Amino acid sequence: MATSIGDDQLPSLDRSSTSPLYAQIREVLRRQIDSHILPPGAPLPTEDELQIRYGVSRSVVRQALGELAQLGLIHRQRGRGSIVAPLDQHRRRASQAGGLRQQVAAAGQQLRTEVISLDRDDPPAAAQQALGTTDTWRLERVRYVDDAAVIFMRTWLPRDLFPEVPATVLDGGSLHDWMRTTGVRPSGGPRHLQAVPADEEVATRLGVRPGVPLLLLEGVTADAVGRGLEWFLAWHGPHTVFDIDASVEPSAPAVTPQEGELENMRGLADEMRKLLERAGQQPQSR
Repeated sequence: MATSIGDDQLPSLDRSSTSPLYAQIREVLRRQIDSHILPPGAPLPTEDELQIRYGVSRSVVRQALGELAQLGLIHRQRGRGSIVAPLDQHRRRASQAGGLRQQVAAAGQQLRTEVISLDRDDPPAAAQQALGTTDTWRLERVRYVDDAAVIFMRTWLPRDLFPEVPATVLDGGSLHDWMRTTGVRPSGGPRHLQAVPADEEVATRLGVRPGVPLLLLEGVTADAVGRGLEWFLAWHGPHTVFDIDASVEPSAPAVTPQEGELENMRGLADEMRKLLERAGQQPQSR
C-alpha cells in the first residue's frame, strides 16, 4: 500500500528523551493526522516502512499504531495496513437556538450531557450586559454524541431568575427544557461564531490536542420580552459542521425614465406651491 507521506515529513525520534520510542512515533503520526497531512481515509506508512524509517522493532511500531487505534484516529486492517479514520461529522443548524437533542436524534444519534461544575461566579462583561446582573451561576457541561465529546459549554445564568439550579436534573438533560418547568420561556437571541485554538482546559474536555482549531459559538438566549436568560460560550469539536440557510437580498426596483420624470415634476410643482404661498403672505405695495 502506498503511503501519502514521505520520510521527509516524518520527524526523527529523540533517543535521548525519557519518552518511550513507541510514544514518540504515536505522537509523530498523530500530528500528521491532526494537521491533515494525513487526511481521513489516507493510508499510513506500513509497519515495515516505520521500522526502517526509525530503526525500531516491530513491537514498538505495533504499540504506537495500537494506541492510535484505541484513540479512534486510525483503522487497522489485517493484511491491508492502517488508514486514518473517516470523520464522523457533527452537524448543527446555526439559525436554531437550542433543539440540539432533536437535531442529533434526526441524524440517528444519541445526545448525552455531563455537568462538570456549577458555582456562583462573576460573569464576563459581555454576560453582565446581556443578563443585566453580576449575580450569576456559572454552569460547565460537556455534551456527547454517541459517547464522543463534541461540545464544551460554559454558561452564566442570572440567580434572580434561577435561585436554584439542580445539577442532578441537568446532568443528562436539557437546560432549556428545565427553564420551561420554572415558567420561563426561552425565545432566542444573537449568536457569534468564530474559529479559535483550543486551550488546555477545553482541549482536555473535548479530547483534542491544545492548539487544534475549534468553532466557538458565543450567544445570549432571551425570553419573548428580551429578558436575558443565559449567556454562553460553546466550543465545538473540529468535526462540527454548521449548516446555514442563506438568502439573496432583493435588489431595489429600477426606476423607469417615466417614473423619474414624474417624480421631478411633482417636486417642481411642490416648490411652485411653496413660492406662491410665500408671495401671497407678503403685503402689497401702494
